Amino acid sequence: MRDEQFGLRPRNSTSLQLARFVERITRNFGEKRLTGAVFLDVAKAFYTVWIDDLHYKLTILKFPSYIIHTTSSYLQGRTFEASFQTSTSSRRGVRAGVTQGGLISHVLFGLIVNEMPSPSHHVDLALYADDTAIITTSRKPTFLVSYLESYLNDLQRWLSEWRIVINVSKSTAIIFARAGRRLIQPRPVTLFDEPIKWVDNTRYLGVTLDKHITWSPHIDQVRKIPAQRMGMLCPHLNTKSDFSVRNEVLLHKQLIRPMMDYAFPACRFAACTHVRRLHVLQSMCVRLATGAPGT
Repeated sequence: MRDEQFGLRPRNSTSLQLARFVERITRNFGEKRLTGAVFLDVAKAFYTVWIDDLHYKLTILKFPSYIIHTTSSYLQGRTFEASFQTSTSSRRGVRAGVTQGGLISHVLFGLIVNEMPSPSHHVDLALYADDTAIITTSRKPTFLVSYLESYLNDLQRWLSEWRIVINVSKSTAIIFARAGRRLIQPRPVTLFDEPIKWVDNTRYLGVTLDKHITWSPHIDQVRKIPAQRMGMLCPHLNTKSDFSVRNEVLLHKQLIRPMMDYAFPACRFAACTHVRRLHVLQSMCVRLATGAPGT
């Protein structure tokens, strides 16, 4: 697998990819550079892998014949039918797609994604399975657009060749700049003659990234879900509950704390005022679970 792919390699994770991505942006802040990124939305990624194309790929990569035969047996001969009320359609063969959630499906999909065009020295990729970000750096917004469009033109040919569909309307582009720097928004980049809209905030690998990397929108979003779960678990997380303190703390660690801990290594540049909001919520949860008094 290529180095930019973090989703299909051991000892890698979404948090590590996010930390790598954010570290590049903050380093550019220090060098007074801009970072442009396009986040592509792949339409039904696992269901658009053509089986014949996949077999061809396994053959040219010189996989052992028993692996090719096993994969063929796994993918071929599948059928589907549709039902509505009392009516059922005739059975049709499945010509494309690997089973989402299958043990080897992500590997088979990764073999296709692995052949994405290699970027130039101006462009980098951040991949996690089908989550795709294209990154470039420059001091001028016009150069960012030029570098991104140059790679997107190469990518467009590859997407057409492998029949992978991109939801351009759901894809986003963003320019990361140090807070206080004024920018004139450049013309939009395009893919398949459709413009990709510029945004101030975007979602990548479950994290909300804003154009100044303040982490404020992300922390706002993160606080909502634990607060909702606290409301649901309130009958069990209090001093009158039949649960022991140990079990209440266990509920907190399993259902609430992971929501606040996710991707935290990438948030190390967040302002203390923003991080403190998470600490306050964390303290409220622990006090509720243990019955400890407030300070």
